[in-house]
Amino acid sequence: MGMQRLLKLKKALKSSFITTSVEVLRSTKVQVRYRALTADEIEVLEKNGNRCDDWSLVSVEPNFSPERINQSIFVGEVRLPAFYGTVLLPGDVSFPTGIYYSLVHNCTIENALVHRVSMLSNVLVRCGAVIQNVGSLVSSGKISYQIGTDIVIGNEMGGRPLSVFPDITYELIDAQLLQKMSEELRGQFVEIIENWRQEVSLPYGVVDKGAVISNTNIVRNSWIGPHARIEGAAKIRNTIVLSSLEEPCNIYDSVIIENSNVQEGVKVHSGALVKNAVLMKRVKIGNKAIINSSIISSCCHIDEAEVTCSYVGPLTQMHHHSLLISTLWPMGGGNIGYGANVGSNHTGRRPDQELYAGQGLFFGLGVNIKFPANFKESPFTIVATGVTCEPQRLMFPFSLIKKGSLSGDPSKSLLNELIPGWNYAKNGYALDRNIYKYSTRGKGFVDASFGALSQSELVKNVFDAYQRLQIKTIKDIYFKEDIVGLGSNYLRETVRQSALKAYHDVLERFILDTFISAIEADLSLLSEAPKDIRKSISGEVFREVSRDWILPENVGELLKKYKALEKEWFDCVFKGLDRDATRGREIFDDYDEVHLPDKAFLDFEKQRIEESNKRVAALFKELRLEA
Repeated sequence: MGMQRLLKLKKALKSSFITTSVEVLRSTKVQVRYRALTADEIEVLEKNGNRCDDWSLVSVEPNFSPERINQSIFVGEVRLPAFYGTVLLPGDVSFPTGIYYSLVHNCTIENALVHRVSMLSNVLVRCGAVIQNVGSLVSSGKISYQIGTDIVIGNEMGGRPLSVFPDITYELIDAQLLQKMSEELRGQFVEIIENWRQEVSLPYGVVDKGAVISNTNIVRNSWIGPHARIEGAAKIRNTIVLSSLEEPCNIYDSVIIENSNVQEGVKVHSGALVKNAVLMKRVKIGNKAIINSSIISSCCHIDEAEVTCSYVGPLTQMHHHSLLISTLWPMGGGNIGYGANVGSNHTGRRPDQELYAGQGLFFGLGVNIKFPANFKESPFTIVATGVTCEPQRLMFPFSLIKKGSLSGDPSKSLLNELIPGWNYAKNGYALDRNIYKYSTRGKGFVDASFGALSQSELVKNVFDAYQRLQIKTIKDIYFKEDIVGLGSNYLRETVRQSALKAYHDVLERFILDTFISAIEADLSLLSEAPKDIRKSISGEVFREVSRDWILPENVGELLKKYKALEKEWFDCVFKGLDRDATRGREIFDDYDEVHLPDKAFLDFEKQRIEESNKRVAALFKELRLEA
């Protein structure tokens, strides 16, 4: 296992944007031939208001012409191209390439535009780039672009070391944060990254092909990737912005980014502050959000909120003032409401506590989550508005946590009420709409199965919870002493019965869907009994869940049962939608006029229903039975 992690690391580094780009830059430097300026060229340059104490340090390409250099100062070794053509400034204003009203020190400039730059020092400016109205864009020393930098995640005392590099992957994050790594393996891991850092470090900053930096105050020791657009930023320091023509990065409006790695397609805007972070592909950070010492995974949207020492998984949303600190949330897919405080990790104690959040958690308005807490085994759980959760380990998927109402025993009066399975049984509309949102927002960057209710880990958690709810001693109310995994909550007997039904439906849908997939792949199984088909289906989770499950007698009955379960599920989804509309109409006279149906989601859902019906109908046809 350890060797596999090291091989994955080496593969990732070898295929990195940095590795490829550094090789190209070094080979280009060897290939380009420069010459000294002629006396006539120097005369024209000085006539155009340019100044240099020693023109012999300025070298140019063979077909260089000085006409496009005006009112600028040159210091140290400078290499200039043969300027030609135009570039587009912000606002789609066409402007000729060249150097105008700028100070240039120890730079290599390709056919690009440098216009009104107070200080451009020790930077490679590549073809088609625009640097316009910039305070200082400088680099010094050996630039390593945050390779091998350690970020503190979870425990703020540093118990989970994480070494990052610009295009780090989920696998390599999880290998360091979530999987135990021996001291020897950790040392090898760090050594490989450090050796690579030495190989690819450059003595200058880079503004890559087609990048635009305008109306920005400070850019220091950074690599601004191809076609990135930085407009009106306050400061970019010790940062690499991986960008591309297909997925350009946009950074604008008073943003500060320091000591960070920014991957393709990222947007940071409106006064956001990002420090010591990795922003993975297609992340959006804005509206004065604060990101510090954190990994923000692909397709997350974070506005106004504060995130510190956290690993935030894909497609997580934070659109309001809220707090998330010291949280491991690798599966993401969740939402944090206004005023939520997910981060009571040190009340008069050391900041050494943390939260492990499960996939799809929803933290409602004004909730307070006290640490330590572990909701890993409670994916797609909702913490209701205003609830305060005491430290706990909760192990029930699809739950609702709401304020409790017990009286009597003071030690129980502060407990919340847990309703396991509620989100599946009563909130199908929200779950399916999540799947729709994941499929559109994460397209191309997040696995297509993200958020599916048939995920192996999710089904395993449901099966475990289903077994623990099958108790011998019946009570009116249960506590954590009675049922493992209840955490700092209580459970009513009537709710337990409903939860068993919800979990049973989840598991049965998974089992029957797996049967149908197996039969679709091998139609000869149609003639066999389901109990015999089960023996031929692989998969550890399926085998564990279905081992003692009572199956229909034949495939025809299995298909009918699956069809009934699917209809029940989709009815639940549309009932949830209708319930919202009915309530809205009671409150607003013009509800239907201003709350138009989400046509895109409805079309998505109808397509899923059609696909489900087609699967069943096709197999019924093979059986020569009526669906």
